[in-house]
Amino acid sequence: MVNALSSFRLKGLIEELRRFKGLTRKSSLWEILKVFSETSYDDAGFFEINGFKVVVSCDGIVEDLVRDNPWLAGYYCVLVNVNDVVAKGARPIGFVNVISSSSSAVRRAIAEGIAEGLRKYELKLLKGHTHPDTSYDSVDGAAVGVAKNVLPSTAAEPGDALVFAVDLIGELRSKGWVKAFDSITVKQSHEILRQLNSMAELAERKLAHAARDVSGPGLVGTIAMLCESSRVGALIDLKDVPKPKGVSLNDWLIAYPSLGFIISTDKPEDCLSLLKGHGLEAAVIGEVTAKREIWLSYEGQLELFLDLRRESIFGVNRF
Repeated sequence: MVNALSSFRLKGLIEELRRFKGLTRKSSLWEILKVFSETSYDDAGFFEINGFKVVVSCDGIVEDLVRDNPWLAGYYCVLVNVNDVVAKGARPIGFVNVISSSSSAVRRAIAEGIAEGLRKYELKLLKGHTHPDTSYDSVDGAAVGVAKNVLPSTAAEPGDALVFAVDLIGELRSKGWVKAFDSITVKQSHEILRQLNSMAELAERKLAHAARDVSGPGLVGTIAMLCESSRVGALIDLKDVPKPKGVSLNDWLIAYPSLGFIISTDKPEDCLSLLKGHGLEAAVIGEVTAKREIWLSYEGQLELFLDLRRESIFGVNRF
């Protein structure tokens, strides 16, 4: 990655972002999605019962992290699923998991990480399953939440502002190609829940059209996934992106923040006020466009990141 802003080349950064494994691995999704005729590309789904939306997500942890730190893998299995549910405007209430390993020590470490995540997010463990005789170590989970109004990935509208909401008090940690910005492990439950509840309130007050949590593909990749889901484009100004002190813009754009959301809204000032009132950093970093292209700008430089008329984050073969 380019390290000195004085020699910052946006085109070079884009080349790195497009090759980033956190983004490129998403292209395998279409071979599965097409089996189910699924075209929403969202991180969580929902159904309605008596006026309430039940929101469900499922996710697993990359093999490298499970192998290197099974406790943290268990903890992050809770975190990533909670973020998927919260991004839809839901309040998470329950969790299920599958732990796979032939090692008793690994299984216990994963379980202890999950238990800490459940305590931190005040979730009920609904069900778990264990494979004690596999040739691999893995942990997968699912979270369940309840919402009054849902913010899907499919409803961003041209002219919307793109708001980035994030917790910047934490530490960047790296392992292999994975960069995670941890702002959760050092905080108390009431602090985390106060921040997370901002998304439910935002949805309930109908202050946004769409939202997605910033995840493995990083900030720009997550925006691209939101745009592909909504069949729109975006113009992003990188100089407006809030970031932690001491972390380069290059690293920040591929980091997985413990708590970060991208929001598409026609009421940006109301969104910013609500999010900041819940202890988050928040800023408008761009806008949604009708033309299905993702453009990045930085101090006078303007470059095309992705042409969604001809390319697909999810590997969709329809062009």
